[in-house]
Amino acid sequence: MPTAAHLTLNASGRVLQANAGAGRLWQTEVAKLAGMPLPSLFCFEIVSADPGWAEAQWDVLLSAAQDRTITLQAQPFEPGPVDVQLRLEAAAGGDAAYFATVTPTAAAPKESSTETMPGNLLPAHGPVGFFDLNFKSGCILYSAAWKCQLGYAEHELADSYDSWLKLIHPDDSGAAPDQVRKKTVGTGSRSFSVEIRMQHRRGHWVWLQSSGVQFFSPEGRLERVTGVHLDISERKDIEEQSLLADERLERLSGDEALAVFDLNFVHQSYWFSPGWSRLTGHESANEANDPLAAFGAALPPEATEAGVAAFLEAPASGQPSFLAPVTLQHADGGECPVLLGAHRQYSRQRELIRVVGYAVPLPVGTTPLLATEPTGSRSSPGPTNDPLLASALGALGEGVILADQQGLVVYLNPRAERLTGTLLASVRNQPLSDVFRLVNRADGRPDDSAIERVLGAEETPRLHNDHALASGDERAPLPIAWTANQARDAADRMAGTVVVFRDSAELTLSPEELIRANRLDALSQLAGGIAHDFNNLLTTILGGVSRAREGRDFSKLEDAEKACATAKGLTKQLLAFAKGSSGARQQVAAPGDLLRDAIRIAAAGSTARIHVDAADSAGPVEVDRGQMLQVFQNLIINAIQAMADPSKGVIQLRADTIELKTDELPPLAAGRYVQFEVRDNGSGIPPAILEKIFDPFFTTKKSGTGLGLATALSIVRRHGGQIGVDSTVGTGTAFTVFLPVADRPIEVEARRAASLRFGTGRILLMDDDPRICDLTASMLTSLDYTFDLAKHGEEAITLYRRYLKIGRPYDAVIMDLTIVGGMGGEEAFRELRELDPNIRAIVSSGYDHDEMAQRFLDLGFCGYLTKPYRVGELGKILKTVLGK
Repeated sequence: MPTAAHLTLNASGRVLQANAGAGRLWQTEVAKLAGMPLPSLFCFEIVSADPGWAEAQWDVLLSAAQDRTITLQAQPFEPGPVDVQLRLEAAAGGDAAYFATVTPTAAAPKESSTETMPGNLLPAHGPVGFFDLNFKSGCILYSAAWKCQLGYAEHELADSYDSWLKLIHPDDSGAAPDQVRKKTVGTGSRSFSVEIRMQHRRGHWVWLQSSGVQFFSPEGRLERVTGVHLDISERKDIEEQSLLADERLERLSGDEALAVFDLNFVHQSYWFSPGWSRLTGHESANEANDPLAAFGAALPPEATEAGVAAFLEAPASGQPSFLAPVTLQHADGGECPVLLGAHRQYSRQRELIRVVGYAVPLPVGTTPLLATEPTGSRSSPGPTNDPLLASALGALGEGVILADQQGLVVYLNPRAERLTGTLLASVRNQPLSDVFRLVNRADGRPDDSAIERVLGAEETPRLHNDHALASGDERAPLPIAWTANQARDAADRMAGTVVVFRDSAELTLSPEELIRANRLDALSQLAGGIAHDFNNLLTTILGGVSRAREGRDFSKLEDAEKACATAKGLTKQLLAFAKGSSGARQQVAAPGDLLRDAIRIAAAGSTARIHVDAADSAGPVEVDRGQMLQVFQNLIINAIQAMADPSKGVIQLRADTIELKTDELPPLAAGRYVQFEVRDNGSGIPPAILEKIFDPFFTTKKSGTGLGLATALSIVRRHGGQIGVDSTVGTGTAFTVFLPVADRPIEVEARRAASLRFGTGRILLMDDDPRICDLTASMLTSLDYTFDLAKHGEEAITLYRRYLKIGRPYDAVIMDLTIVGGMGGEEAFRELRELDPNIRAIVSSGYDHDEMAQRFLDLGFCGYLTKPYRVGELGKILKTVLGK
C-alpha cells in the first residue's frame, strides 16, 4: 500500500510541515512544500497564482474535506496527476490549525461513476438532513437527505408528525426536540442540540445529532421546531468502544494483574498501573515527585546511563511497536524478567514523544513464545492486535473485511458488520464468499466467481460497481461499490485478502469533479450563443475580405479589422471564464466596464434583454479583474436560468456609489461603497431555499454543483465586500454586491503614435503553419527586418547554432508554442538558452490569457505576441524587445 502523505497546515491552508511521504507523492524535496497553499498541490479546473483565488478554493475545499474523505487528483512537480484521497482534521493547539492526510488510491472508472453518481445525488444524499415540524400550520417537512439517513427513499416516508413519533426511540422521546422540558413563556425561541436515536428502515437504531430552534407562542406553547440531523452512529460506536476499552484496561491493570504504563515525554506526564509496583517492587510510582524515576529505577544497570527513552527506543528500532523479552531490575536488587510490549509515538523530527506499554512477568531463563517482530507488521495476524489501527478502521465510512491465506475471515470493521448484517464473532473463520455474498445487480443471481478471482489473483484489482451485497435476512440486496486486493508478506508470499466496500447510495462526487462539472455545464450552455456571435463576426470579416479581393472595394476592410479585434477580445473573455482568475494584480476598474465585459460571455446567445445602468458618479473599484468578472458572470447566468421564457426576460444591471453608516450593513465598516445590482424578472427563490443558496454544494438544479454562489461570496468578501439577495416568488430576484470604492483613480494608459521601424535586425521565425509564415514574413519585410524561417524547434536550433558560430546571432526569435510532429517552442527555447544565455525570444500563441503570458515571461521569454496580430503589434513588440 502506498505511503500516505501527512501535512500540517495553518489556518489559511498553507503547508507548515510535511513528511517524507509527501515528498515522494509530489516528487520534490519536502522543504519546498513549506509555505505552499494546499489547493495548489491538486488538479483543479480553476487555477490561479493569485492569493485571493487560492483562499477562495481553500474555503470550499475545507468545507468538503474536513472530518471526511474525498477523492481528488494530486499534481506532482514532475509526472502526471495521481488519484488520491484527502482528509482534513482540526489540530489541537500550537501553530498548526489542520492536519491533512493524502493517500494515493485507484480512481473509479468514469463510466461507472456517471451511472451511480448523478448530479442530483449530493443534495438528496448529503450528510445533513433537514426537518421542519410546524405544529401551528400543520405543515411537516422532511428533506430527502433526512429520509435517506433512515434508509427511506423520498416517496417512501410520509411528511407527517406520525412518522416522527413512529421512528423516535422510546427512551429518547422525552429528550427529543419536539418536547418541551422547561417553561418558556415569553422567550419566543430557543436553540437546542441533543443526541437522539431513530429507527432505520432495516430495523436498527441510528444515532443522530439534532440541532435547531424551537419557536413558542406568547403562552409558551411549542408552535414549530426546525433543525438538522447529522448521523453520528459511527462516533457513538467509537465512544462505546472507548468506554469498553477503558473498562478492560481498568480490569487488566488492577492490583492483581497487568503492569501498564503511559509515558508522555512532551508534557512530562507519567502514569503507572498498580500492577507496575507489584511487578518491580518500586512502590507508589504515581505519588512520587518524579514518577519517571520509578521506571528508571527498574532499568538494568547497563541501560541506566542512557536513560528511559533510549531503553524504550532500542527494541525493533524504526518501528512504532515492539514486543520483546527484557530483564528489569527489581527493588530488592534481583533480576525481573518480563515480556515488554509498547507502542511508540514520534514527532516529525523523529523524537520520541510518548510510549504506552505493558509488562508481564516471565520465569527466569525462559524464552517467550511470541516473536519480537513489531505489532502491525505484514505478518501480524490482524488489526485487533493494534488498538490504534483497529480504531482507525472502525472510524472508516467504508466496510473492511480481512481474510487469511485460506480465504477465511479474520476481521470485520464496524461498518462491514452493519452493511453485511453480521457480527465478527459469528463469522470468524468462515469462508469469505459466505460472508461477502455478491449478487448481480441486473438479475439478482449469485456471483461467487468475482471473489474467487480475487483470491486466486486472476485479475488486476479494480473498482466494481455491478454487484449488490446479499444479507442473511429478508432485506433486499444492497447495491455496493467494492474492490479487493491480496496482501503480501516480506517474502512476497500471499498473507491474506483485503476487501473494501461502500453503500453506492453514499458515494459523492469529489470537489474537483464538482468544479469541473459546474464549469463544463456553464460552458455547454454558452457554447451555442458563443458560436452564434463568432459566426456573425466571421461573416463581417469574410465579407470585407471578399469585396476587397473580388471587387477591389477596400471600404469594408476597416469593419473586418474591427471584427477581428472583437473576436480576439471574445476569445480572451471565453478563456478567462473557462479558467477562472487571470492571476493578474489588483486593478482599478470602472463599474460599468466590469458589467459590460461580464455580459459578453455570460449572455452570449441569450434572447433575454439586458440593460446596463452605471451612474457616472459611480466610483472605481480595485479588484482582481478575472475573479470579479467570474462573480458577475455567475450572477448573470443564474438570472438567465431563472427565467421560464428567456425571450421575455429582462435583466437590469446597475452600479452607483453609496455611503454606508456604522452597523448599517454588517460586517461592512462605514464608508463609501459601489453598489452593484443584478435584478431579473424570473421565477424567484422560495424562502426555505433562500437562506441556503450560498452554502457550498447546495443547488436546486438537476445538473448543478452548488459552487457558483459559494465561490462568488468568498471572492467578494476577500475584496472587502458583501453580497445580499432579495427575492419574491413569481416576481424575480435581485443580487446586490457591495465593493469598497478604490482609493486611487483608474489608470489611463497614454496613447502615442507608434514608431514601428526600429532599424535593421535579423529575426528567426519558427511556425509550422505556412500561411502564418508567409504573412509574418511580409510584415517583417515591411518593417525593414531580415528574417529566416524554421518549421520546428530542431530546425530553429540548427539555424541559431550556425549563425552563432560566425558571431552573428539572431537579434530576436519568434516561436510558436505548439508544433505538430516536431519540437515546440518551450522545449526549443530551453536548448537555445543553453547555446546563448542572452537570447531574446518572443512567444507567438493563440492562447490569449494573462496568466499564461506571465508564465512564459517568468521562464525567460522577453515578449508575448498573441495571435492574430497586426503589423503594428508585431513592430511594437520587436521594438520593445530589441530595445531591452
